Amino acid sequence: MRLTTYTDYTLRVLMFLAVKHQTGELATIDEISRSYQISKNHLMKIVHQLSLSGLIVTVRGRTGGAHLAKEPAQISVGQVVRLCEPDFALVECHEPGKETHCAVWQACNLKSGFRRALDAFLMELDRMTLADAITAPSVAASLLGVELGNFKSIPIRAAPSPAAQPKTAARPKVVRASPARVAAKTASAPRGAARKTLKSQA
Repeated sequence: MRLTTYTDYTLRVLMFLAVKHQTGELATIDEISRSYQISKNHLMKIVHQLSLSGLIVTVRGRTGGAHLAKEPAQISVGQVVRLCEPDFALVECHEPGKETHCAVWQACNLKSGFRRALDAFLMELDRMTLADAITAPSVAASLLGVELGNFKSIPIRAAPSPAAQPKTAARPKVVRASPARVAAKTASAPRGAARKTLKSQA
């Protein structure tokens, strides 16, 4: 079994976008075409189909381009291959409606073996993501002509918890007596004590 050229080019486009994803910048068809030496006409069709499938996002305009719609680790190679390949009929009897065209079909066990082999093939591709497809991102970026030096990660600082915030010293509570309460207390106290009370209130 051999994958089509369309599938091959689609995987190359996604791998380029996965490398470019680290910079946070858009990738243009011109960039991809120069890196892989692939015709822009082929790439325009591939980028359009990838945009319709929701795997990438395209931005129009002079400063536009394309970028992945998800993280590279969230896009499986098996998903891409299934999207691009027209069918996976390894032999004629796997095609719907053609099972009985072979004289030995009822006694043949090859069809079951081929199906198990295809399932194992796709299962292995399902386990691999775009992130897994690039073993050395910096080397891949150098080979593709992508500058990674512009990428800067901005650390996110969490707000301090209430327990970590400094506690302010409690201010003493001042209780002021009302004039009526002072007058009542003065009237009921002895003369000497009344003078002391009035002096302290002055």
